[in-house]
Amino acid sequence: MTALICGSLVITLSMGVRQVSGLFLRPVTDDLNFSREIFGLAVGLQNLVWGLTQPVAGLLADRLGARWVVVGAGVCYALGLGLAAVAPDSVLFVIGLGVLAGLGQSGTTFAVILAVIGRLTPPAQRSRWLGVGSAAGSVGMFVMVPATSILLDLVGWRSAMLILVGLVAMMALLALGLDEAREPQAADTGTGRGAVAVALADRDYWLLNLGFASCGFQLAFVATYLPTMLTDGALSTALAAGVLACIGAFNIPGTYLAGAAGGRCRKTRLLAVLYLARGAAMAGFLALPLSSASALVFAALFGLLWTATVPLTSGLVADLWGRRDMGLLFGLAMVGHQLGAFAGAWTGGFVFDRTGSFMPVWLVAIGLSLTAALCHAGLREQARPCALQAGAAG
Repeated sequence: MTALICGSLVITLSMGVRQVSGLFLRPVTDDLNFSREIFGLAVGLQNLVWGLTQPVAGLLADRLGARWVVVGAGVCYALGLGLAAVAPDSVLFVIGLGVLAGLGQSGTTFAVILAVIGRLTPPAQRSRWLGVGSAAGSVGMFVMVPATSILLDLVGWRSAMLILVGLVAMMALLALGLDEAREPQAADTGTGRGAVAVALADRDYWLLNLGFASCGFQLAFVATYLPTMLTDGALSTALAAGVLACIGAFNIPGTYLAGAAGGRCRKTRLLAVLYLARGAAMAGFLALPLSSASALVFAALFGLLWTATVPLTSGLVADLWGRRDMGLLFGLAMVGHQLGAFAGAWTGGFVFDRTGSFMPVWLVAIGLSLTAALCHAGLREQARPCALQAGAAG
């Protein structure tokens, strides 16, 4: 239980700090005098580095235990935010917020922590506990967004980011509670590296990754640019922060309920419905005139779906290909998610700087909902032999 609590708190801090990036867009670009595309590039690189290094972090956690992975990643995360806070120009800002913070996130977020939860919980309760761990990130978003908005008003963006450095450093202490009994390494019986090979050769694993990439595009785009879109539309900065906090608040029950439902219903069908609902929420938001009411209604609906895909996707990885190498396999799935996130974060600024509108990117995000739904509708939800053998061994 200690590992479950400490792991959830690590995700709360890591994801909470990550989700406030959009609040820094205007003060940072005004102070350092660079474009929204450059800021979007920093956030995009953060997502890309996080994704590309996630399998390595997951593999190290699978083999050595999550504790020291989280310690090292937490230190790296703090260094990145610290560098961004004192950066005199766009280059150092991008290195800090983009590269170093991305490295830190790879070892303090879903693939590493959910793998610990997946290994420590029995199959009948796994989906529910994965929902709890995933919802912890939404608690962080709900708390950190309004708190950061207040800090920005009181002390400015540099001091606010330095305060975030202190919060991120606390993850290294929480990592001490991530103690788990290590399972013996698998021989060549279809588990271990064999499970990874089976997954990489499986059409369904790539369909899962493609759908998850669509998720990454949508979340990164909305988190990075929705606050600025609202203030561009003459709505207040307080409302913009409130909208992000509302997303986080509604995502707490949304993610938990998705995880609980995954223990009773077919996860593939649930994921298809979730992605279609996301597309419908975005289409409805764009169809209505921009107002405080429409923004808050969208935040509530989109928040219910925000990371509801995570416990279902991670649960599918464990169910179909086994839990022994869940950190590596879900880490590889996160590569696809973060490639999508890089595209969403960077494309938003790129398109806006050239067209003066975010509308083309919204339309792409809606189209990706249909793509993701089709991917998951075509998945065969049946455990592979490597998962059955690993379950018998564990």
